[in-house]
Amino acid sequence: MLKQKKKELATLQKSTDEKSVAVLQDKAWKKAISMAKGEKQKDNPDLIVKSIKRKEQKTKKSAKEWNKRIGGQKKLQKEKQKKRQANIEKRIQGKTKKK
Repeated sequence: MLKQKKKELATLQKSTDEKSVAVLQDKAWKKAISMAKGEKQKDNPDLIVKSIKRKEQKTKKSAKEWNKRIGGQKKLQKEKQKKRQANIEKRIQGKTKKK
């Protein structure tokens, strides 16, 4: 997306017809007006790339923690099943000893 905007801007700057000049002036005016209003400018490519990387790292960390949680749940479930099975066998052996 960022590369596409750069390409578009470069083609507009290279051409000298009135349409491209008007588009560039319109963009410049819109940017100036939004800056005057105090709105944040999101046109710095370095900051955009940084925020994208930060978001990707956050999602990777979240996925890793979720997988860890799922693994812990499965381990806990297996331990409970094993304990339950042992208790059932113990009860069965107790009943057979009484007879």
